[in-house]
Amino acid sequence: MGDLRVRTFESRAGVAAFLAGVWLIAAPPVLHFSASVHAFRPYWWSMGLAVVVMLLGMVRAMAPLDVPLAQPITIALALWLVIVALHAADGGVWAVWLNQLVVSALIALSAGLALFVSMRR
Repeated sequence: MGDLRVRTFESRAGVAAFLAGVWLIAAPPVLHFSASVHAFRPYWWSMGLAVVVMLLGMVRAMAPLDVPLAQPITIALALWLVIVALHAADGGVWAVWLNQLVVSALIALSAGLALFVSMRR
Protein backbone atom coordinates (compact mmCIF):
# COMPACT_ATOMS: atom_id res chain seq x y z
CA MET A 1 0.00 0.00 0.00
CA GLY A 2 2.88 2.40 0.79
CA ASP A 3 4.38 1.84 -2.66
CA LEU A 4 1.10 2.81 -4.28
CA ARG A 5 0.96 6.01 -2.22
CA VAL A 6 4.53 6.97 -3.17
CA ARG A 7 3.85 6.15 -6.84
CA THR A 8 0.68 8.26 -6.83
CA PHE A 9 2.35 11.19 -5.08
CA GLU A 10 5.36 11.11 -7.42
CA SER A 11 3.07 10.87 -10.45
CA ARG A 12 1.06 13.88 -9.32
CA ALA A 13 4.25 15.83 -8.66
CA GLY A 14 5.37 14.95 -12.21
CA VAL A 15 2.09 16.21 -13.64
CA ALA A 16 2.47 19.42 -11.62
CA ALA A 17 6.01 19.89 -12.98
CA PHE A 18 4.78 19.26 -16.53
CA LEU A 19 1.98 21.83 -16.20
CA ALA A 20 4.36 24.33 -14.60
CA GLY A 21 6.72 23.89 -17.56
CA VAL A 22 3.84 24.50 -19.97
CA TRP A 23 2.96 27.67 -18.07
CA LEU A 24 6.57 28.87 -18.07
CA ILE A 25 6.60 28.59 -21.86
CA ALA A 26 3.20 30.28 -22.23
CA ALA A 27 3.82 33.03 -19.66
CA PRO A 28 6.00 35.46 -21.67
CA PRO A 29 3.49 35.93 -24.50
CA VAL A 30 0.57 36.01 -22.05
CA LEU A 31 2.13 38.44 -19.56
CA HIS A 32 4.08 40.52 -22.10
CA PHE A 33 1.67 41.23 -24.93
CA SER A 34 3.97 43.58 -26.81
CA ALA A 35 6.73 40.96 -27.06
CA SER A 36 8.55 40.75 -30.35
CA VAL A 37 11.46 38.58 -31.44
CA HIS A 38 13.85 40.98 -29.72
CA ALA A 39 11.77 41.01 -26.52
CA PHE A 40 11.88 37.22 -26.24
CA ARG A 41 15.68 37.19 -25.98
CA PRO A 42 15.65 37.28 -22.13
CA TYR A 43 13.23 34.34 -21.98
CA TRP A 44 15.11 31.74 -24.04
CA TRP A 45 16.97 30.27 -21.08
CA SER A 46 13.83 29.93 -19.00
CA MET A 47 11.89 28.48 -21.95
CA GLY A 48 14.62 25.92 -22.62
CA LEU A 49 14.72 24.91 -18.97
CA ALA A 50 10.92 24.71 -18.97
CA VAL A 51 11.05 22.19 -21.83
CA VAL A 52 13.48 20.04 -19.83
CA VAL A 53 11.22 20.32 -16.75
CA MET A 54 8.25 19.29 -18.92
CA LEU A 55 10.05 16.24 -20.27
CA LEU A 56 11.21 15.20 -16.82
CA GLY A 57 7.69 15.78 -15.49
CA MET A 58 6.29 13.47 -18.17
CA VAL A 59 8.77 10.77 -17.20
CA ARG A 60 7.92 11.22 -13.53
CA ALA A 61 4.19 11.07 -14.26
CA MET A 62 4.36 7.98 -16.46
CA ALA A 63 7.01 5.95 -14.61
CA PRO A 64 7.19 7.50 -11.16
CA LEU A 65 9.54 5.09 -9.43
CA ASP A 66 11.67 4.00 -12.39
CA VAL A 67 13.92 7.07 -12.43
CA PRO A 68 15.26 7.55 -8.89
CA LEU A 69 17.22 10.73 -9.67
CA ALA A 70 14.22 12.54 -11.15
CA GLN A 71 13.40 14.52 -8.01
CA PRO A 72 16.91 15.89 -7.34
CA ILE A 73 17.31 16.79 -11.01
CA THR A 74 13.95 18.58 -10.98
CA ILE A 75 14.92 20.48 -7.82
CA ALA A 76 18.23 21.49 -9.44
CA LEU A 77 16.42 22.70 -12.57
CA ALA A 78 13.98 24.71 -10.44
CA LEU A 79 16.89 26.33 -8.61
CA TRP A 80 18.53 27.08 -11.95
CA LEU A 81 15.27 28.75 -13.07
CA VAL A 82 15.43 30.94 -9.96
CA ILE A 83 19.02 31.90 -10.79
CA VAL A 84 18.03 32.71 -14.38
CA ALA A 85 15.13 34.85 -13.14
CA LEU A 86 17.32 36.74 -10.68
CA HIS A 87 19.99 37.28 -13.33
CA ALA A 88 17.48 38.89 -15.70
CA ALA A 89 19.13 42.19 -16.46
CA ASP A 90 18.38 42.61 -20.15
CA GLY A 91 14.95 44.14 -20.34
CA GLY A 92 12.47 41.50 -19.21
CA VAL A 93 9.08 42.31 -17.77
CA TRP A 94 8.91 42.14 -13.97
CA ALA A 95 5.65 40.14 -14.04
CA VAL A 96 7.32 37.40 -16.10
CA TRP A 97 10.28 37.21 -13.72
CA LEU A 98 8.05 37.19 -10.64
CA ASN A 99 5.96 34.47 -12.26
CA GLN A 100 9.13 32.50 -12.98
CA LEU A 101 10.25 32.77 -9.36
CA VAL A 102 6.87 31.60 -8.03
CA VAL A 103 6.57 28.71 -10.51
CA SER A 104 10.16 27.63 -9.84
CA ALA A 105 9.44 27.57 -6.12
CA LEU A 106 6.35 25.44 -6.72
CA ILE A 107 8.31 23.01 -8.91
CA ALA A 108 11.03 22.70 -6.28
CA LEU A 109 8.45 22.28 -3.50
CA SER A 110 6.54 19.53 -5.29
CA ALA A 111 9.75 17.68 -6.20
CA GLY A 112 11.09 18.12 -2.67
CA LEU A 113 7.90 16.73 -1.15
CA ALA A 114 7.99 13.78 -3.56
CA LEU A 115 11.61 13.16 -2.60
CA PHE A 116 10.71 13.32 1.09
CA VAL A 117 7.81 10.88 0.65
CA SER A 118 9.93 8.47 -1.37
CA MET A 119 12.75 8.61 1.19
CA ARG A 120 10.30 7.79 3.99
CA ARG A 121 9.42 4.63 2.10
